[in-house]
Amino acid sequence: MNKRTKKLFLLLSLCLFYFLLSACLSKEEKAVKHAIEKEFNQIKSDDMQTIQNCIAAEELLPYYGDTEELEEDVASIFTLFYKDFNYKIEKISERENEASAKVTFSVIDAKKLAKDFSKTSLKKHIEQDAAPTGVEFSIHDSYLLLEKLLQKNHYKTKNITAKLSLVKEKESWKVLHNPSLQEALTGNFLSYVTDCNLLSPKEIVKTHFSSIKQFDAEQMKIYLALDTLFETEDTYNSSVAHAVASQISECFDFKILGEKKEDTEATVTASIVSVNFHSIMETYKEELSKWLETSESLAVGSEGRRQKEQEMLLSCIENNHNTISYDVEIHLINDGVNWKIQMNEKIAEAIFGNVQEELLY
Repeated sequence: MNKRTKKLFLLLSLCLFYFLLSACLSKEEKAVKHAIEKEFNQIKSDDMQTIQNCIAAEELLPYYGDTEELEEDVASIFTLFYKDFNYKIEKISERENEASAKVTFSVIDAKKLAKDFSKTSLKKHIEQDAAPTGVEFSIHDSYLLLEKLLQKNHYKTKNITAKLSLVKEKESWKVLHNPSLQEALTGNFLSYVTDCNLLSPKEIVKTHFSSIKQFDAEQMKIYLALDTLFETEDTYNSSVAHAVASQISECFDFKILGEKKEDTEATVTASIVSVNFHSIMETYKEELSKWLETSESLAVGSEGRRQKEQEMLLSCIENNHNTISYDVEIHLINDGVNWKIQMNEKIAEAIFGNVQEELLY
């Protein structure tokens, strides 16, 4: 028997097996099977409302309970979440007006989606802190974020087996929805996304620093509140604040070195690279010293010298290419919602690149 014949024989054998299995079902078991198929075929629909006949929105969407109805522009979350959904009925048993069934659901990898959602949500909140206007990150924004993730990324599916319970009501079988079934149908997404330990401490730190690394000069100035360090109502100081922010934005980098965690406390060790303002000041002092020895410095007078000093300092900041690296321990506390970074002087100094010590004192 050649390979092609063997494959054909195997295929026919499998078809015969499923046919015989189906034939072995009693009339009531067939009715139970039909009820299960009718119920879960709704989820395979391309229509959001049809899916919601089987899945309650609050079982899938975080914070859904705070809104009265799902906005139309994010309704596609349901069809996107279940685009690869499938199921297989493994076993049916029936007795009088009650039945049970073992069903394996093929659902989206909800843990991976929840981690991506949590990281992106955290990033958006950090970006809000660097925005010129203090607009709150709304629930609707969270829905849009989840929708974009589902549109952009392809998530694998995972098999989850659940035991269903059914009851017979007026000659019709009805699937009973309980928490364990809802968890199976949603891949436990809501539990994952509300788990305070979903993201590890080092993932929290990495998300924070990755967000900062992408800031432009204006975002960096707002996020680090440089306006409070410099009197930015003054034109010159405003230029210095912008130059400092631009330098930090260009130089900032980091590397996670390690993590230690115990109960609700953790420490992440990181190497942070930022601008070397000590080097800037050394260059400035050297250039200024040389200029003060020239005849020009005597000719321009005290006001001219002051203006030249400001121009030289600003130029030294803008044209700097020197960085400095700090190894810091970042402490975090889990407040039951997430891991929170505990800011301190060491972290601030590493990010600011000792600007406070060099330029402000």
